[in-house]
Amino acid sequence: MKKFILSLSLIGLILVIASCNKSKNDGTNPQQVTQGVSFSIKPGTNPGGLKSDCFSTTASYAKVWLSVGSTPYNNGNPIQVDIFYLAGVPYTNSIQLPPATYTVTDFIIFNDNQTPNNTADDIVLAAAPHSGSTYAPYVDHPLTISFTVAAFEKVNQPVDCICYQQSNYSDFGFVFFQLNDVTLRMQPFFGDLCTEEFANYTGSHYALQSSGLQPDMPAIFQIQVLRNTVPMGTFSNDSTGWYGEGRPMKVYYADRAGITDNFEFRLSVLVKTGTSFSFVYFKSWFISDATRITDPDNNGVIDFSIGFCNPNADYVLPPYLDLPASCNYVITGFNPSHTGGYVDALLSQIGNGYKIANGTYPSYCVEYNFNIYVSQQYSMNVFSSLYPNAEGFPTWAQSKPWDKINWLINHLSWYPGYQMADLQGALWVLCGWNGNPAETGVPYPGVGSIGANMVTGATNNGTGYKVPTGGLACVLFIDQNPANGTHTQTMFVQVDP
Repeated sequence: MKKFILSLSLIGLILVIASCNKSKNDGTNPQQVTQGVSFSIKPGTNPGGLKSDCFSTTASYAKVWLSVGSTPYNNGNPIQVDIFYLAGVPYTNSIQLPPATYTVTDFIIFNDNQTPNNTADDIVLAAAPHSGSTYAPYVDHPLTISFTVAAFEKVNQPVDCICYQQSNYSDFGFVFFQLNDVTLRMQPFFGDLCTEEFANYTGSHYALQSSGLQPDMPAIFQIQVLRNTVPMGTFSNDSTGWYGEGRPMKVYYADRAGITDNFEFRLSVLVKTGTSFSFVYFKSWFISDATRITDPDNNGVIDFSIGFCNPNADYVLPPYLDLPASCNYVITGFNPSHTGGYVDALLSQIGNGYKIANGTYPSYCVEYNFNIYVSQQYSMNVFSSLYPNAEGFPTWAQSKPWDKINWLINHLSWYPGYQMADLQGALWVLCGWNGNPAETGVPYPGVGSIGANMVTGATNNGTGYKVPTGGLACVLFIDQNPANGTHTQTMFVQVDP
């Protein structure tokens, strides 16, 4: 490999460089009083020797570019400092500098390609990334960095580097160039947003896509990477001239050797939220160390679809429901309901633009063994039955058979002549009710023949059911402040997603 000039913001693999104080003059003025300067960061966990795939060959020397204030030091020429190895661990000699305040403007590591007297074929192994560059989030001290040299005081200044090696980077420990190998991994993502209400996205960045607003649009999204629950960075395709079109988004993450690293990739998609647009969380992928996110089509890109317009995506997620986070819920009518549900529910404190609005809806109960009282106002959290694993969704509510319930409310035409009691009784039976004791409006011994057929249909056909675009979903209301350590009856209304 021939020597070439690199942009420091593009170099891959992290290295942390440290040096011990060895006598080395930089040649600028041997008569000056100088002081040894080393470069280091805190030790990594379980530091070890060089990883076999870290470098194509052994590091030979580093070049350091410095400035004093705005003036380049050493006439802008780099200071070269040798690297040597002990017991398989590389070390750098120190550089000698006169007292002053210095700024490290560039730092690059080379291998001499076994021709120490010929620099033409030297190989760049690593360099320090600059602030704002692609790899800056993966180092503790991106350039530029400053340090002060004082007479008779030794300096140990952190410098983090990215190794020019596909897919890998390494951290170095405290003093002496100790290497703790780390691999820089990359995963591309691409997505679709499917919505029959695409016209409602006027004014969003989707309208700036080359094809404009349509039922199937390239998703504008973010991926937040967490390592062992600690946020490591967020990647987004929401940028001018891109907006999710034309190419996948590359997500980089740092996998440390000798440490179990558990990664979470949190997907948030730009969607309509009331009268505005914001990134809403949809899904997480979890992996450990070198394992990869399952890629069903093995094309190297994790592609997803919000809604079912792209059934061949690796991950097809249910349609999005634009719902408020909370609202007030009051039962105003019961046995009989004036709206045709098991109860009449008055919803209030809902902002403009959402899928539900202030007003009265026919509503149903999910559970048969919890209470909710007529005319009492409840502050309810609002959820979609399409996403029963959403953040904040109570564990006890996640266990309900939402797939079967979703199937049933989308196939009521199969049961002509059904009454409110048939549907409510079937819902309760699906959630564990055996018909005894009887519930108000749904007499013992439980459901009649129509209700029993509903239960059979949902049981036989509802497992894993996916609500199609244009189908019905449940908007769930779960009490924010349950009394006496127990929750209030979970209620829902039906909407078209």
